[in-house]
This record gives sequence, C-alpha cells and structure tokens, in this order.
Amino acid sequence: MATEREEGDTSGHEIHIECRKIVVPVPTELPAWAIRLRNERRSRLWSQKTMATMLRNAADDETRPSLPSLASIQRYVRAYEASDHCPGELYATLYCRAFGMSHEALFGDDRADPVGLPTEHDAESLGAWIATTNVSSEGLLHLADAAGALAENHSRRPPIQVLADVTLLHDRVQKLLRSGRQRLWQTHELLRIDSDLLSHACLLLGDLERDGSAKAFGRVARQLAQEAGANEARAMSAQAKTARWMGCLTESADLAAEGFRRSPPTSIRILLAYQEANAAALSGDAARARQAIGRAEHAAASAGEDDSISAWSCPVSRQAVFAISVALRNGDPDVALRGVAMADMSWSDAPSPPSTRTTWAQIRIGAGIAYVMKGALDSAAAEIAPMLTLAPEYRIATVTRYLAQLDQRLSQRRFLHSREARDIQGRLHEFKAAALPLHVTEDK
Repeated sequence: MATEREEGDTSGHEIHIECRKIVVPVPTELPAWAIRLRNERRSRLWSQKTMATMLRNAADDETRPSLPSLASIQRYVRAYEASDHCPGELYATLYCRAFGMSHEALFGDDRADPVGLPTEHDAESLGAWIATTNVSSEGLLHLADAAGALAENHSRRPPIQVLADVTLLHDRVQKLLRSGRQRLWQTHELLRIDSDLLSHACLLLGDLERDGSAKAFGRVARQLAQEAGANEARAMSAQAKTARWMGCLTESADLAAEGFRRSPPTSIRILLAYQEANAAALSGDAARARQAIGRAEHAAASAGEDDSISAWSCPVSRQAVFAISVALRNGDPDVALRGVAMADMSWSDAPSPPSTRTTWAQIRIGAGIAYVMKGALDSAAAEIAPMLTLAPEYRIATVTRYLAQLDQRLSQRRFLHSREARDIQGRLHEFKAAALPLHVTEDK
C-alpha cells in the first residue's frame, strides 16, 4: 500500500493508492532439438539464409527441384529454431546431411511437437514429401529400355556375360527401391522392371545348370510382378522352363498353361503354349501336348510374324525347336524333320550360324536325333557337324542337355556294334568337355 498526497490538496487528508503486481509471462524454454539446430548453425557462423542454402544443397538431384524457394526455406529455418514446429522427415534428413550429424545426435528423443493447429508450413512440407522421389520418369524409361536390351541380346551373347549385366541392373533397381522413396506408380514400375530382370536371370541360371538358384529367382520374380500389379507371364515362363529342367514335368506344363491364360496376345503367349506342349509330351501326355500345340499355332497365327530374338519372343525358329521336341517325344521323326526345314527356311537369308546360336544348335541336334531314329547315322553326323564348332561359351545346358538325348539314342542296342555311332558319340563327348567352366556359384 502506498501513501501520497494529491498535488494541490491542502486538506491534509492522505489518499491511499493500491499498487497491483503486474506479472509478465516468461517464454517457455525451447526444446533441446531447437536449441541444437540454432547452436549448430551459429557454431559454423552461418546465417539463417546460409542455413537455408545448405539445406537446399543437401538435397539430391531428384529432390531439389521439388523444394520451395530459398526464401521459404529460410522461413522454415526461423520457425524451426523458434520451435514453432519441428522438421518433418524430409527437412530432418537435410539438416543431418548439412551438419554431418546423425538423426539421434541432432534431434534426440525430444522432438515431439505439441498438438496444435496445422500450419501453412505443414501443408507445404507434406506437398514436398509427396513430390519427393529418387527416380525420374526418364530414369525409369532408361531402366526399362536397358532391361529390354538385355532380353534382346539373350541369344546373341554368352549367357554368363548377359547374367553379369542383368545382375548389375538388378542391383541398381534394388538400390533405388531400398535407399529412397518414389511415388507409388514409380515404385510399381521399378518392381515390374525388377520382375523382368529376375525372370531373365532365372532363364540364364538354368542355361548355366544352376537350377536351384534359377528356381529361387523365378519365385521372387513372380512375387515382384504380383506386388507391382503387373503381368506374371514372363516369370511363369521362366518358372516353367526351370521346372522342366528339374524333371517336374507336370508342374512345368501347369505353370505354362496358367501363364498362357494370363498372358496378353503377344509372343510370350506362343512361347507358353509351346512350353506346355513340350512338358506334356515329355511326361507322356500326348493328348495334352497336341492340344497345346494347337493353341500355340493359333496364337502364332493371331500374333503375326515375329522377327524378335528376345528371351520372351517365339519366332519361327524357336517354334520349330518346340515342335521338333514334341515330335521326337511322340516318336515321329518325319514331323520333326519338317520342323527342321521350317527353321532352316526362316534362316535362309541369315549368316551361318545365325545370331541365335543356341536355337540353331538345338535345331541341328533335333535333326540329328530324327535321323538316328530313322537309322540314318550318316545324315545325323552331317546335321550335327556344323554345330560341333559352336564356341565354348555357347555350349550351355540348353544345348548339352539336348545333346545328351542324342548320345542316349546312339547307345541303343541296335547301334551296339556301329563304329559310326561310336565316332559320333566321341565327338559329342569332346564337344561337352571343351565347354567353358561356369564361374557361377550355386547357393547351398
């Protein structure tokens, strides 16, 4: 209570004036993360504008174009240091890069933002997060083209070389999927591309007699296609081939049939029908094989001429390989030889051997088997002679396993005392012995 006399008051009375204490609110202490952001900036003698520049520079080439203006980022810096709101995932990452600190060291466990009304910054940050991606549309197109080019070169280059390139491209796709984030449609496209790559790897591993690894890669390739919402036909074609080489003939035929039902009206549809026919014939189901051959021929007529030599194409020469195999299994060498003539006609303008060396080798072996079935060993020897000069790196399982069938037929009782049969067998064994060793380690 204070006492004072009013100026000009001569009455001698005192006037009592009550003074109330005025309480000034003291700012709440800043959270530790906000203090650290400010102190780390100041320790480097950076202004808030410089901090904004450093945050922008910390973004990768794909993210940087989606960030707001430098002035907007500077406002974010000011707001962060005042703890108006805490950095979201994107800006927290940029801060860590700019300062060279871990997330835990910079933000700790106290980065909880008090519940409040959403701000303009929250909306802008969310928009930036949605637009953030570590791959561009052009990058996706490049990856898809690269995968397609590898499939086109499937028969032109030694499989162990193609497999090395497929593996490198698969690693690039996986790095994108695992090390950043994409828009949803971009993630689906990366998964689809990787499915195609692993399907191709499955084929190549089978060619290199790595059936266990091939089976695993085929299974994952199909899972990727399912996750991407993409067509599974290529993965199922690869799985059908692996199952056939592993002796699971009914499974192979069923996989091919299911793939046929799911496939678009393209060359892969023809391939799948022939795969079913081949597996069915090998299992002794001649009726199913004939039905599948009919579907294959109808699909080929509907699709038109296909000159592609992709891993997923089925040109006339490849159709002939399957037709020959089915005919031989059904005990009809004359039908098989018509298939040989069909393939040779398709190569009439091609160099010898054509670029599809392994397909050409299979045709020659098929012709040799047909002539052995007819007892014409001289014609069989003439058919396989050019194939025996195939470069060692192309002497893959697709060729050598087919060659084993020829060797087996030459061991029949009727050729027991045939010097010509023994001579052909000796050349077959030399051919296989000269194949390059496979520098691929099978998973245990």
